[in-house]
Amino acid sequence: MSRYSLKPLPHRSDVFEVAVGWDPGLDTFFVMVFGVVEADHDPEVLHWLGGQPRQIATVEELEAEISPYAKLPMELGRHLRNDQRDGDAGPSQRLSRFISKLLIAAAR
Repeated sequence: MSRYSLKPLPHRSDVFEVAVGWDPGLDTFFVMVFGVVEADHDPEVLHWLGGQPRQIATVEELEAEISPYAKLPMELGRHLRNDQRDGDAGPSQRLSRFISKLLIAAAR
């Protein structure tokens, strides 16, 4: 799994962090947008997508999803595509996807 932190857009003072990455087990990109941290509290999750299998299939879909909160640098887009490509290669990732499919099927 990869995870990268993006700086929020200047006008989004309500956003502390935009986290994006690739989850090979779920075969999806993900985005988590965290609100500004208040004293003695965990940051609030303002937006989260990518916790279900194949929910965000492409970097372009990910970019559209984060556009209200942050810009995706071109170089990071390339890294994410590489993460997707490389994450599918190993046996542990294939096993992880298989287990995820079993768990999803059992929950139905």
